[in-house]
Amino acid sequence: MTRADPTASRDIVVMGASAGGLTALFDIVRGLPRDFPAAVFVAMHMSPDNPGVLSDLLGRVAALPTALAEDRQAIERGRIYIARPDHHLLVKRAYVRVTRGPKENGFRPAVDPLFRSAALAYGARVIGVVLSGGLNDGTEGLLRITEAGGLAIAQDPAEATIPSMPLSAIQNVEVHSVLQAAAIPGLLSQLVLQSVADPNALGAPEVEDSAETGRALQQSQPVGARSPYTCPECGGALWELADGEKLLKFRCHVGHAFTAEVLLAEQGSKLEGALWGALRALEENAALYRQQAARTGSAGFLALSRQYGESAAEIEEYAATLRPLLHRTSVQLTPPAPTAPPPESPEGNED
Repeated sequence: MTRADPTASRDIVVMGASAGGLTALFDIVRGLPRDFPAAVFVAMHMSPDNPGVLSDLLGRVAALPTALAEDRQAIERGRIYIARPDHHLLVKRAYVRVTRGPKENGFRPAVDPLFRSAALAYGARVIGVVLSGGLNDGTEGLLRITEAGGLAIAQDPAEATIPSMPLSAIQNVEVHSVLQAAAIPGLLSQLVLQSVADPNALGAPEVEDSAETGRALQQSQPVGARSPYTCPECGGALWELADGEKLLKFRCHVGHAFTAEVLLAEQGSKLEGALWGALRALEENAALYRQQAARTGSAGFLALSRQYGESAAEIEEYAATLRPLLHRTSVQLTPPAPTAPPPESPEGNED
């Protein structure tokens, strides 16, 4: 996939999806023709113990060969490469990397590393597609693609089962087109024929992505300003990485990365767990005091029994204060999903 010609076609298509994205992926791969002249890469959020059947499912409807990506596999046009469970899929020049690098936005595979690595390797040759999913994984990677001269496509949020991912992309990135999933293959078939400048022809050095490898803290600290927050994954310090006024991201020195919205969600999950743990500890402590009060009372140590009983009552009061709060955490600790309607597509946006 590298070439000496200073121009090339837009022959790298990267797609990212999460909850609700499977139907959209079916619609897209079903619509790609057998002679599609580009390589397609797919990262979809999944649990680490997922059996890796996404490639089989998509392969049943796709005209293109579809399979789980292999580490250092050569990139060929007219193939679909699927991220493996619990592994990031990264695009390099002429080959792919399949790594167990640090999670981003709470997932491995994540969408941002795929998009970001493709932008680093192929620049304007890349087309990024964000589909249904929660929160905003993919937005930062899509921004990198457009900064490198590539194109961004978002599924119509009105069609998406979970609209947060495409809506975030539309709000934060200069998106070329907003389409229903079934219309995306037709547009891709047009865009992949366009000629663009090929960064590979300039002999630029290959750049490693943070999801592929990392540097020790004593060698180099992450870029950005150190924040007062800690990483939900490893407990390390987080550095604040701001892209303009809208997109705010955090990364720890070992590579875990979060958008502000995902960090809020992760903190909320950890906080809720800590509160439930505190309630459990309080109730167990009160129960033990009650047990001691009964034992000492039956043995005739009435003063000591009263002290145990008073301590139990005080702790039970703390627990009674905490329990109603926990019933509200699902509302209070979950960051709001973006609700603003997407901007109207400019005239000719779907051409």
